[in-house]
This record gives sequence, structure tokens and C-alpha cells, in this order.
Amino acid sequence: MSQKIIKLLVVFITTTHFAFSQSKDSISSSNTLGEVIVTANKIEQKQNTTGKVVTIISAQQLDAQAGRSIAQVLNEQAGLSLPGSLSNVGTVPSIYMRGASSGRTLILIDGAPVGDPSMISNEFDLNLIPIEQIERVEILKGSQSTMYGSDAIGGVINIITKKKTNSWLTGGISVGSYNTKKSNFQINGNTKKMHYFIGWENQNSDGFSAAYDKQHTNSFDKDGYNNNSWFAKINYDLSKYWDLQLTTRKTAYSADIDYGAFKDDKDERFNNATNMTGVLLKYKKEQQSFQFQYQYTTQDRSYLNDSVDKTYLIYENNQYKGSTHFADMFYSNQLTKNVQWIIGTDFRYGSYNQTYESISGWGPYNENFKDTFQFQNAIYGSLLIHNNNKKFLLELGTRYNNHSRYGSNQTFTISPSYAINEKWRAIASISSGFKAPSLYQISYNDQLKAETSVNTELGLEYHTKPIYARAVFFNRKINNGIDYNYIDYNFFNFIQQNVNGLELELTHRMNEKSQFSINYTLLNGKETNQNRVTNTDTITYNYLLKRPRHVFNIQYQVKLNKQWEGIVSARYISKRYDVGGYGTEDVVLDYYTLLNAHLSYQYSKRLQLYADAQNLLNDHFQEINGYNTIGRTIQIGLIWR
Repeated sequence: MSQKIIKLLVVFITTTHFAFSQSKDSISSSNTLGEVIVTANKIEQKQNTTGKVVTIISAQQLDAQAGRSIAQVLNEQAGLSLPGSLSNVGTVPSIYMRGASSGRTLILIDGAPVGDPSMISNEFDLNLIPIEQIERVEILKGSQSTMYGSDAIGGVINIITKKKTNSWLTGGISVGSYNTKKSNFQINGNTKKMHYFIGWENQNSDGFSAAYDKQHTNSFDKDGYNNNSWFAKINYDLSKYWDLQLTTRKTAYSADIDYGAFKDDKDERFNNATNMTGVLLKYKKEQQSFQFQYQYTTQDRSYLNDSVDKTYLIYENNQYKGSTHFADMFYSNQLTKNVQWIIGTDFRYGSYNQTYESISGWGPYNENFKDTFQFQNAIYGSLLIHNNNKKFLLELGTRYNNHSRYGSNQTFTISPSYAINEKWRAIASISSGFKAPSLYQISYNDQLKAETSVNTELGLEYHTKPIYARAVFFNRKINNGIDYNYIDYNFFNFIQQNVNGLELELTHRMNEKSQFSINYTLLNGKETNQNRVTNTDTITYNYLLKRPRHVFNIQYQVKLNKQWEGIVSARYISKRYDVGGYGTEDVVLDYYTLLNAHLSYQYSKRLQLYADAQNLLNDHFQEINGYNTIGRTIQIGLIWR
């Protein structure tokens, strides 16, 4: 990490710590192991009653990141790397958790899995969930296929959207670099048994050229972006024990894109839209709980290129349509004083079709891809066991999954933990995971099998009132990984991956008004794959593409007085490799260091002002070979209640 950033951080922390040490205003602590979570086992439980590695991004932490995207917030968490999150707005970020490839981290929206069945690896586009609609995020690391099925090889990110706010009307507007403008509002109210919450958001930006101008011609045009999103959520109390929730949301955005790495395109446009509609029925009485959830999602993507440049294509129009059905039902009961039982079943169905038409130097070409679909259903169960003083906890789980294309597979979870004393706690787990081949991949090769993985982890947690610390060592092995074969131009089961890593996290509440946190991730990965230069032989690479070996994140937060609050943070990413192009050696992307800051002012009870700055030192770097990233950016806004 550069000396300049270290010095700036030390000066800021030292100055504010002593200047405001007499302040009586307190800052909320983020290291609360007693906080209730729902993602670990689908039921409400305190964070210190599971041996799984869970990280919570609270509502207060999200408020302190106003002006940023949810991808940028996730990018600063231990074990997570999201290349594309700092690229031009509208770029679809990849999600790598503990080195697992894109599409191997399951994204949930309010507990329901989301993804695009027409994408190569069924990835979900985080641009479709504005941060202003999110209440909190729970990050569950390690293979979690036993409870959540396919795609949860690296872990699970559960994005929990807002149900209500403390005011009947809230909203905000902001303006910033690249002529970026945001506006949003939410309305909520209630009757005796019903509560409703409705919101809308718009974001638009002139952006900058997504492609990197390697020859410095200064001729690449800006790639703009416009996003509209709205949602509605209704909660109805059917009785003392029964609760019904109905949700619907739609997000649609349009973005200018370039032809590829280092290649400008002045007229290609990308449109992406999703509709999600769901129902959630809950029952809870004493130690019993029951839940039924259903969600229907549609996805529409299109790429239109009118080819002003006319270098090769004169016209190109590519359209994808996908839809998914998800249903999940489970029951939980306290069998004895020391044993809780969870049993459930879920069902996933996905389909998509594609139409393509183009005009080139060889004439017109049209292709209508026939509809294709797949489904999978499963039964899963888990036992949560503890001794009388609850120092020892053990989670045992298993899943049987049946897939319409490749057949069946099973997973397991064994996760013990032990409270050594009031401060120290040991955690461990061994679990298996899987990823079903996507519809896109199966459309090329209907003989594909599921990827399989085994994940182990061992860690220690330390917790007092002012300090929370966690150290976790993990290992993951993947077999039968799916990738593209450049010999016969088809997808195949071949990849083998072995990843060892270390995550270190520390949060120190220095006093009532200031808090310091740091996390570090070490990633050592090997992957056996087709040689990217010859495309004919097999090679083991001692690195993972786009994933750095070392990542540091440092943050200092201070409550200056009743009105002012400030945050300064730094992020260091070590060098990493990326694809150099077809049939060429991989290239090295240089390390970079970012300095960020956030300042908020509570003008009145109903009005808050803020300024958010990223890359203050205007560091020049690349997340993805051939593509640009943000320079110094500032977003200034207000939030009213």
C-alpha cells in the first residue's frame, strides 16, 4: 500500500480521534454477534448460534455508503472481489467469493434465488437492485448448497429489501461526476393489519468510454446509462401467528457499450429489464415455524448495433428472453431442549429463448433459438444441536437434488463451533456444493454434469464490547468444472480448482464516537484448464484470472458531533492476471490503491446532506484488461424524511 495513503489515514485518524474525544455523541457499532440473522439456516437465529461464517452489512452501514452502488459496497468485504464494480456505470460486475468463478456465488433477493437463465453461468446483474431499496445484506461464506441448492459453491449473498421506514415519505437526490444524477422516493403506511411500502428510483449518467483507448486517440465516445426501478411490498397479518407478504418489482436500464476490449463502438446499446413477483407466507409460534415462498422472474436482454463504424457488421440485433419459477417450503421445530430440526423442499424451473439477426459483408444472417428449459427439485434437512450451556453447537445437514437433465446428486454440511470462553469462539465446517449447468451451456452440450465442490474452513472469533475479530482459513476443491472448449467449440466438464485462503477481520470501537475496521484476504489458487495459448493441451495455472492474491480494506468512521459524521477508507489490490486475448499469453494487471471518503451532515431531523468521494488520488488502474475504470469521482446529495 502506498506511503501517501498510509500517511493520510494516520493523520486523519489521529486528528479526529483527539479533536473529538470529548464528544458525547455515540456511533453505532457494527460488531454485534447477538444480531439476528436469517440466511445461515433460513430461520431466525443469533449470529453467535451458528458455526458458519456470516457477515452483516447493516442499514446504518448502507446509509453511510450513500452515493455508491451495492456492488461497490460488496467489493470492500473480506473474501469478495467484484471486477466491473468500478468500471463505467452499467457494466455488469462479476462476483468472486473466495476465488470461486463467476456464477458460483448464489444471489438471493429476500431469500429467493435470482439469476438470468440466458446468461452463460446464470449470473445475476447487481445493477438491477438499487442500494436505496436495500435494508441489509447477509453474506454467508463457504459451500451452502445443502440449504440453498445450485450455484452456492462460493457462498450466498442475501439482499434483504426494505419493508418500511420510520417516516411515511422518504427520498433523495444527488448529482456528481460524469454528470451522474440519482433520485428516489419511498412511501409507506399501514392499517390495522396491513402495511404497504412503495418506491421508485432513477439514475442516469453520461459515463465515460468503457473501452480503454490504448493508442490515446481521444476519439472514444462516452457510454451513457439510464436506469428506472420501482417496487411495491405489502405485509398482511392474517392472525397472531400467520403473516403474508406480497412483493413486485421492476427494473429496466439502458447502457451504451463498446465493441470489446480496447475497441470503441459509437452506436451499440444494451438493454436489460427484470420483473420479480413473489409471495411469502410465514407461521411462527413459540419454537415452531413454517414458511412457503414462491417467486416468478422474467428477464429481457437485448443488444442493438446499427454499426455507424461499419468496419465489419452493418447491423446486429440480439435478444434474449428468460423466465424462472422458484418455490420453497420448510418446517422447523424444537424436537428437544437441545435439538432443532429443519426439513424442506424446493423447486426451480428456468427457460429462455434467443433471436439473432445481422447484416455483414457476407450478407444477412438470422437465427431463432428454440425455447429450452430445465427444472430441479430437492428435499433438504438440517439438525441444530447444542449442549445445555450452549457452548458447543453442531449443525448437520444434507440435500438430495434431482435435475431434469443430468439426474441426481447429494450434498452435506457438518459445522461445529465451540465457545472457549466469553470472548473466544472456535468455528469449523466441511461442506459440499454443486452448480448445475446453465441452460445456455446445455443448449450446446446436453450431456453436461453438475460441477461439484468440497469446502473446509477453520476459524477463531474474538468478541468484547469494543472489539470484534475473526480469522478464518478455508480450502475449496472443485471437480468437473464447466468451461468452453476451443478445440471443438463446446462446453465440457473438465476444470479442476484448488483454492487456499485466509480472511482476517477486525473492528475496534475506539470510543463512543469512533470506530476503526480492517480486513485482509489472502488467496492462493490453482486451476487445471485448457491451455489458453495453444488451446490443445492441458495446463495448471498457479493463479486465478482477475482475482488478486492480496486485498486490504481499511476504514475509519467518526461521529464529529450531533450533525457531522465522516468516514475515510482505503483499498489495496495486488497484481493479478487477465486474459490477453485469443491464443495469447495472459497479461498482468498492476496493483492499485484507492482512497475514499464520505461526509454527512444532519441539517435537521428531516434533512441530511452528504458527499461521497472515491479514488481521491485519481489512481489509474484496470479491473478488466482493455476496459476503463473510474477516476476521481464525487457524488453530492440529500436525503429527506
